[in-house]
Amino acid sequence: MRLFIFSILLILLGFTAVGCAPGHDRVQQAEVHHTLGISYMREPNLSAALREFLKAAELAPRDPQIQQSLAQTYHLMRAYAEAERHYLEAIRLAPREALYHHNLAALYLDMQRWDDAIVRFRTAAQDLLFDQPTVAFTGLGMAHYQKGEYLEAVSAYQEALQRSRRYAPARLHLGEAYLALNKPDLALEEFREAVRIDPAYAQAHYQLGLAYMKINQQQEAAAAFRRVVDLSPDSEVGRHAQNYLRLLQ
Repeated sequence: MRLFIFSILLILLGFTAVGCAPGHDRVQQAEVHHTLGISYMREPNLSAALREFLKAAELAPRDPQIQQSLAQTYHLMRAYAEAERHYLEAIRLAPREALYHHNLAALYLDMQRWDDAIVRFRTAAQDLLFDQPTVAFTGLGMAHYQKGEYLEAVSAYQEALQRSRRYAPARLHLGEAYLALNKPDLALEEFREAVRIDPAYAQAHYQLGLAYMKINQQQEAAAAFRRVVDLSPDSEVGRHAQNYLRLLQ
């Protein structure tokens, strides 16, 4: 199953010192390790990042941002149980930080815990201080889609697009929901808009090809699949697109 981790807001937050003055040296040391860990994440060198974040957490165990960084790293390494533990600790330390709820929700998507994902995405999306509600509503729609709740998914994606009409992933996933509801014409509109917004969006070109096949427009489908192969030949969608091209010959 493909990871949903792209929906995580991988925002590498600045360090916020937690603690009192007598521990100032430890806080500074923790800041150094945390900053190094962020640099390693950007490379990305996840093992090196994890080592630095663990050192930072030993020095400043009550800093929620360090807990969040640990959680993100474990998530990217697919160590889901550890990622959940650190996301929950970050939320315990900073319960009003919507970003932490959002990223935990993305983890629950990867763990196929759809109901838990819905709760956390909704918490993030409804927080008026959260500056990425479009992403959270898109994640909410993805969780409903995975449960087979296609109308609820459509509603969530439309909420996302009300906040940002040019968010291509929401267009893509809305199109997928329309396909599941046997509305290929509406799906085509969304897939076309997704690739118009982001011409290099291989997944959207792939879904566009599938939608054309569904209405028996084979030439258009083949063109979409060729675009996928051009953009991402070695990816999962690239390999699937090559298989469809062979079928369409």
